[in-house]
Amino acid sequence: MTVRDTIATMLSYLRVEQRAIPFAGGPDFDDPLPDALAACNAALQQMAVLGPLFAAKQQRSAYFHAPTTLTVSGLTQGSMSATGSFPAWASGCCVQLPGDPAMNRILSLSGTTATLQFPFLAETTSGTATVYADTVELDADIITVLEPVRFRGGIRPLIAVCNREELSAPYYGSDAPRYFVESVLTHGAVRQRLMLSGYVPTDTVFEFQARTALGHLTPADVYNNDATHTDPGVALPVPANFVESIFLPLALDVFFSKPSITNYDIAGLRNQDAPNLIHQQAQLALTLLQNMRPQGNKPVRMKPAWSAGRY
Repeated sequence: MTVRDTIATMLSYLRVEQRAIPFAGGPDFDDPLPDALAACNAALQQMAVLGPLFAAKQQRSAYFHAPTTLTVSGLTQGSMSATGSFPAWASGCCVQLPGDPAMNRILSLSGTTATLQFPFLAETTSGTATVYADTVELDADIITVLEPVRFRGGIRPLIAVCNREELSAPYYGSDAPRYFVESVLTHGAVRQRLMLSGYVPTDTVFEFQARTALGHLTPADVYNNDATHTDPGVALPVPANFVESIFLPLALDVFFSKPSITNYDIAGLRNQDAPNLIHQQAQLALTLLQNMRPQGNKPVRMKPAWSAGRY
């Protein structure tokens, strides 16, 4: 099923003047395509987060660079920024600034300006800095990093910890590297960062599996900008047997919950009971999604310990 077929199915519930793709209803009617696309993207997000892993799991990797040096300037004592030609991968990494006795961390990059986590403690205004890769920003479509995380082609996995404190605290019982995944806001978007318990001395690649987003639909997926506005033939990023039973009920439920639809279009529906029926189907679809996750957490049942004389 293509994206255009999906949108056409959604718009078929509306009044005749709003069913055309692309919209040609004139100034007296609203274009429903933006709301329909937003509803589809919301349904894709729900399926990616709540659905079974086989629908959203992918093999991914993270590339940690070897330490690199660069010239920095614009340093003042107590400031929390530095200027230099920082590599794009340096965001989130630790950095040794000239004259500063303690290691600092780059929170974010904007052009040639790096925002630091800690105030600069030295009186030096410029010099050579060293960036150490102990953090890497993952692809934007990664929702969750799944275990195991290990060196590329390796067998021994890294040890997962729950927070930064555990990442930096002494760890007894194993000399394996530890990792922590945190969410950060980067340029207005939420991204995942993979952090290690120490920086890598050489270029290093780690492999892992990840739960990923199912995609983001745009008008370009619905029609081509040619004379006839033909169907680009983009397939819906959902398994075929999930479209009717899960995706469409979720997307339509979001679609009919939007004020721009409910305040204006309900009177023009072929079936005015459709929104209530679709909402019921969406609740069933959510239940089906949650029951299709055999890898999810199971209820825990406490069992009494065995003791002598008890069988």
